Amino acid sequence: MDRTQYGWLLLHANALPMLAMQQVMEELEATMAAEPPPPVPPPGPEAEAQRRAALDDLADRIEADPQLSALVNFNFDVPELTPEEMQRLREQALAEDAEAEAALAELEALPDGPLDLEQFLARSYAKPLPAARVDAAFARADLDELAALAAQLPADLPPLHAPQDAESLARWLALFREEGGACETYVFAVGQTDDGA
Repeated sequence: MDRTQYGWLLLHANALPMLAMQQVMEELEATMAAEPPPPVPPPGPEAEAQRRAALDDLADRIEADPQLSALVNFNFDVPELTPEEMQRLREQALAEDAEAEAALAELEALPDGPLDLEQFLARSYAKPLPAARVDAAFARADLDELAALAAQLPADLPPLHAPQDAESLARWLALFREEGGACETYVFAVGQTDDGA
């Protein structure tokens, strides 16, 4: 794989998680819109009894779940930290905030309405990733490892290091959403080479 091909790969590896997030949000919105609103109990003793019963049921479920129970009983006291550890945590928090803001900006840049992959590709291909960002990621990449991961991907699709059309990107998106699948592993491996600069 040469540097130009890696530029395509990096672009698609950044796009798939963002597109999957938008797709999941659309599906959740459609599901919620199709569900009838929950009934509102009339005020009075019966409603209060229902509320208390729901709270008791929730408490029982939390107590029965080891993970939830551990959260309830978690010790939230802040341990003593050295100035170096505090600085490291601040830097980590700032980096995570920057990543979250970048992801949010990418989502906000998507047009309203149903996901349109053809339109997304047209916009993305018209504005390629910065050359310095691609160069840095390409220098970090273990091409042999990525080639081994790519060998597990379907051979009947254009490779992710080549331009896509809406149909092929839709199939890659479906593969990426298979949790723990080869496509997800490959995309995240590529993403680890990118500092997002």
